Amino acid sequence: MEQAPTHTPYTPAQYQRVRNDYPFSYDPWGSTEPAETKTEAVDPSNDEAPRPSSMDKLGELFKQMPRPRFPEHVGLKRAPKRHGVTAVVVAAALLSSGATAAATYGIASYASQPSASPQATAAAVQPSVVSLDVVGQDSKSTGSGVIVDEGGRILTNNHVVSKAANGAKLTVTFNDGKKAPARVLQQDPRADLAVVQADGVKDLTPAKLAYGPEPEVGQQVIAIGSPLGLPGTVTSGIVSALHRSVPTGNGAGLGNAIQTDAAINHGNSGGPLVNMDGEVVGINTAVAGTKKGNEAAGLGFTVPIDQARGLIDGPAR
Repeated sequence: MEQAPTHTPYTPAQYQRVRNDYPFSYDPWGSTEPAETKTEAVDPSNDEAPRPSSMDKLGELFKQMPRPRFPEHVGLKRAPKRHGVTAVVVAAALLSSGATAAATYGIASYASQPSASPQATAAAVQPSVVSLDVVGQDSKSTGSGVIVDEGGRILTNNHVVSKAANGAKLTVTFNDGKKAPARVLQQDPRADLAVVQADGVKDLTPAKLAYGPEPEVGQQVIAIGSPLGLPGTVTSGIVSALHRSVPTGNGAGLGNAIQTDAAINHGNSGGPLVNMDGEVVGINTAVAGTKKGNEAAGLGFTVPIDQARGLIDGPAR
C-alpha cells in the first residue's frame, strides 16, 4: 500500500540541515555542501514495507542535481555564543531602541545608546518652560523662562524682566496656555539672571537641573523657548565650545558661557538649554553678531546652570 507524503511544520532547527525544497533551502551561516542523508534498508520480502512513490522518485532526482553555490558575504561572521545573562541584557537594552530583529537573532551590540531621543526629551521638558511678557508704558518684550519649583518660581535672564522690576507688568504663559501675573524676586545683573514668582499657581512641573560634570563639547543638546513670540519652539544642536567670554554691552558681559549651534533667537532669552537626559545645563542668553549688526547663524551663548544655583537657593526679596 502506497503511503501518502506528509509535511511537518517548518522549525528554526531546520536551518542546520538541508531540506527537500530545493533550491530555497540553504544555511547562509554554514557550508553549501549537502548534508549526509541516511536511508533505511527495505526488506523486499516484506509486503507491508512502503514502496517508493512517484514523489519519492522525483525527490531523488532533485537530490542528484548539482546544488547552487552562493557567494560568501565579506565580513559576515557567525556571532559568537555567549553564556549567562547576555540575552536578557540585550533585550532590555533594545526595548527602547526598536532593534527587535537584533534581539530575535541573537546579534548583540555593546555600543552605548543615547539616553533619549530629542522628541522624548522635548516632551518631558516642555511643561517646565514658560513665556514671559513684559509690558511697560512705551515698550513690550517677550522672553522665556524655566520653572524651578512647584510653587511658581521661574528662572530667566535679568535683561528679560529688568523693566518689570521697575514697574512694568509681567505675565507668565504656561505650556498649557494658562496665564498668571508675576513679580521679580531675585536679580543678578552680573550673570544676567533673575528669578520671578508667578502668583496664584501651584503643582507646577519643575525642570531637572544638571548636577555634576559640565557638558562636553560635541554633546547633543536642545533649546526650548519662545523665539519671536512662538512659544514651545524646540531647536536642536550640540555644545560647540565651553568657557567663552562674551561681551554683551550690558555690564561685564558673560563669563564662562557655553557656546551652542542650537538656533537661538530673540525671545529664546531665559529659556533652558537641555541635555538628552532632560536636565537644564544652562540659560540661553545671547547670540553673536557682526559689525554690521547682523546675527551670526549657529553661534549662541548660554549661562551655565551652576551660576544660577546661588540665586535659586538664595532668600526671596
